[in-house]
Amino acid sequence: MQALRTTDPRRVGPYEVRGRLGSGGMGEVYLAESRTGLRLAVKVVRAEYAQDRTFRARFRQEVRAAQTVGGAGTYTARVVDADPEGERPWMATEFVDGPNLRDAVLDGGPLPEPAVRVLGAALGEALGAIHARGMVHRDLKPSNILLAADGPRVIDFGIVRALEATAMTRTGAIVGSVGYVSPEQIRNGGKVGPSSDVFSLGAVLAYAASGREPFGEGQDSVILLRILTRDFDLTGVPKELLPLVEACLKEEPGRRPMPKDVVEAVGGSPRGGLRPGWYTGAGPGPETSPGAELWLPERESGERESRVEYVAAETETETPVSEALPSPVRPSRRGLLRLAVGGAVVAGAGGLGGWWWLGQSETGSKGEGKGGSAKAPGSVARKASVTWTYKDGGPPHVADGACGALSADGRTLYFAGDDGTLRALGSDGKERWKAPLLKGANFITRPVVTADGIFVAAVDDAAGEPGRLIAVSAEGQEMWTRALPSPFFQQPAVFGGNVVVGSAEGAFDGPGVVQAYDSRGKVRWKASVGGAPHEELVVADDVLYVPCYDNHLYGIREGGARAFAAPLDGDASRPAASGDIVVVSTGNQAAELFGLDLTGGLKWREPDLAGSYVTANADAFGFLGVTNSGAVLKALTLRGDVVWSYGGGGAFSDPVLVDSTVYVRTDTEVHALDLRGKVLWKAEVGPDPGVLLTPVVHGRRVYAGTNKGIVALDVSG
Repeated sequence: MQALRTTDPRRVGPYEVRGRLGSGGMGEVYLAESRTGLRLAVKVVRAEYAQDRTFRARFRQEVRAAQTVGGAGTYTARVVDADPEGERPWMATEFVDGPNLRDAVLDGGPLPEPAVRVLGAALGEALGAIHARGMVHRDLKPSNILLAADGPRVIDFGIVRALEATAMTRTGAIVGSVGYVSPEQIRNGGKVGPSSDVFSLGAVLAYAASGREPFGEGQDSVILLRILTRDFDLTGVPKELLPLVEACLKEEPGRRPMPKDVVEAVGGSPRGGLRPGWYTGAGPGPETSPGAELWLPERESGERESRVEYVAAETETETPVSEALPSPVRPSRRGLLRLAVGGAVVAGAGGLGGWWWLGQSETGSKGEGKGGSAKAPGSVARKASVTWTYKDGGPPHVADGACGALSADGRTLYFAGDDGTLRALGSDGKERWKAPLLKGANFITRPVVTADGIFVAAVDDAAGEPGRLIAVSAEGQEMWTRALPSPFFQQPAVFGGNVVVGSAEGAFDGPGVVQAYDSRGKVRWKASVGGAPHEELVVADDVLYVPCYDNHLYGIREGGARAFAAPLDGDASRPAASGDIVVVSTGNQAAELFGLDLTGGLKWREPDLAGSYVTANADAFGFLGVTNSGAVLKALTLRGDVVWSYGGGGAFSDPVLVDSTVYVRTDTEVHALDLRGKVLWKAEVGPDPGVLLTPVVHGRRVYAGTNKGIVALDVSG
């Protein structure tokens, strides 16, 4: 344990801080004590994350889930208390009296084979308990495993996901530790499942048994390449354990053992058979006797922080692929190394990437969309060039989605700038007017445009006040502002001639409500939902689809009547509807893609597209787009037949489909594809504004958000 610094807190919540245990990618860890004498390990979140509204929401959710795991026999450190709402959010876990695995190996060398078997069984049981709650650890590594006298304890499970929602990573970076991430985490921009934890478990066992990093040391990019090419060194691993470790390190997730298989392979559960000194092969002694302070050595752990951003696979070809999913594409050594900067690598994963398409594929597979054929018309070679750039007010102030919204005639683009001002730009790039929004707002939605005006929701998180819905006229004059039920709300939508906003009724993790506002700001109707909306609301035909944090997708009809409440296996993400089917993904760690009928009944579920986000309404195009695999866009029929795939060498925004053309944003360009996945043109627009915003398209004019403002492209034939 380390002495407290002058900047360290003396109390965290109701607990007295006794010492400093260390630090990690999420924050500082302290030894604290309750009034009853219970010792706890308290993790206090870093200030930069505390200011991130999305991080707080995800942290709250993950802590709540983590509190359901732990207790006797699970070999996990139980989450005892937490305050996600504090100025600096924190969580407290039971204190584990013992070193972490990395320090134990650094100080004492490899563990004896019997101790490695105990470690494998305990970690298998811990992962089984975590996975049973629908969670994935995401960052299993030696420093996240504590060696207590009565057995190992796994810490920090689940909450790593909160980091992935921060502004620093939400454009595609993933969070994990070099040397212990799975190949799919690198290729798919952080998309993980339970088998990813098993890969990490194999690497941990190799380290414990041999005392060396299985994928070696050096620059992060080199280690990542070794993982992708299965270039591991298992020298020193006992031959009896080699088959198990190699099985855990299989490249294909489906070929790895389950946690329960690991437990069986090492001889079964260790419960009841452990004694102090189990991991050294010795009995009780001075260093392992009850009350000995083995927390952390005075030095920091040699393991790097869990905030490394990785590279997703590059796809060299732009040629469409049909009939079957392409084999994973390994990035070239040059492609990995050229992105290395100061030991960290920049992600090339969109987090939202790939596509599902409903309709008729070119291979003849019939989908279930009502639009008929999805065959592409003949492609016409085109080019696009920058016609003007607008820089006043800074970049668009939008967390995701489109960079702005168009007037009905397409001649005016409305967007909220980084200075908190709503602007109207003519098609010539000249500013028509600007209107200040909520002073101090640090979260602003993109505008919603109706015949009655332009509507934006905003909130100043620091003020601790509810959000506001603000109405501005077509001439730029504020018409009215209305307080929303809470500071937690989603992107407004237009439904039945009203502007609808979904928000929490109070606390973020409580029930939610959808309110419909007319042109004068009067609430015409309300609809209660079981949880706060998780992502933006979607309108299709006469139903408003509301994805919520309570693991349900709700269907609401005009007037507020509920059409259905479909239970899912996780937080519902943005849905899409076509014909008689609604497609929605769950956004938790055990994510799946679901096909529902119009009553909310389950028609099918697809675990292989876990983490996908539906991005386009099928009705206008005869197919349905879903982003999936990071740096590769994929077009599939409903039955899973691949029509084509496209990789542009980096992350993609959500796609937008206009007049049989697909438009996507990369970090510096806009790409246009036809419905066969063939590139029509690429245009340089400049760096993105910190998030990949969807282009806005009208005719042959394309608008893109950049780190300086708005760029307008004109497309020529």
